[in-house]
Amino acid sequence: MAYLTALFEISGLNILLALSVFATLMVGQFSLAQVGFWSIGAFVSAMLTTMYGFPLFPALMISGVLCAIIGIALGYPCLRIKGIYLTLATVAFAEVVRVFFSNLHHQVEIDGRMVGPAGALGFRGVEVIAAWPEIYAVVIVVIGMFFWIERSRIGLSANAIREDETAAAAMGINVVLVKVSMFAFGAAVAGIGGGLYATFSSFVLASNFSFHLALISIFYVAVGGMYRFYGPIVGAVLLTSLPEVFRFAADYRMILYGVVVLVVVAVFPRGIVDEILFRLAERRERMRVRNAESQSSAGHTTVVRNES
Repeated sequence: MAYLTALFEISGLNILLALSVFATLMVGQFSLAQVGFWSIGAFVSAMLTTMYGFPLFPALMISGVLCAIIGIALGYPCLRIKGIYLTLATVAFAEVVRVFFSNLHHQVEIDGRMVGPAGALGFRGVEVIAAWPEIYAVVIVVIGMFFWIERSRIGLSANAIREDETAAAAMGINVVLVKVSMFAFGAAVAGIGGGLYATFSSFVLASNFSFHLALISIFYVAVGGMYRFYGPIVGAVLLTSLPEVFRFAADYRMILYGVVVLVVVAVFPRGIVDEILFRLAERRERMRVRNAESQSSAGHTTVVRNES
């Protein structure tokens, strides 16, 4: 039971990471900076709770606000670059953050032992105060915010910018404001998720927040779907569970994991959720056309009979 609970908790953390990536994709920005914000949230929350005695949720709020401010500062210059150059800039930011925390030494004495970040050795002994109730309380709140955003003017503006930025600007949408706002929102979600990760795992190491984690976060969105907020949720849960499902394969489980991901991408090129919705819409459209043709044919037959 403890094993399933741990898998449930890790899935919740990965959902937050996936949604933080999705927030920037809503405005067409492909960012790998979320792992950097995740790292900031993890270290800041760990220091606030373990070294300075902050309760969990105030520490998470501070981490989220700090990441949002940094996201705004990073978002404005990133508006000037697009495509692969934006991706490279956000990767560089994540690497700067990782190197910073790899060299951060800041410890205080608590109960006769030194506690705090110790450079490359990481931050050991983080107070464990987050479990599945706290994790999923945050997940529910974040999902509720995405649910509201998708149905609000902000969501409609974000979709318009993603489809055609020039046309959106011509319609009077403040492209800069919407882009920076979603970038900051994604940063805040990542910061809060990182804080939960630190206070759940008890150990934070800067090298864990590497380019590999950034790629995994993109996989969650690509596999689940990039046009509905529940797509990344499906992708995060699926890709978190697969390695455990294939544990029977021992050393070959990651090979099976890769094969399944390739098959899913081939069968669902738009992502699982978006592809299913697209196919259902196509099917409804075909049925509508077929019904219209049947009604037209029936009406034509009735007219012919009346003329006869």
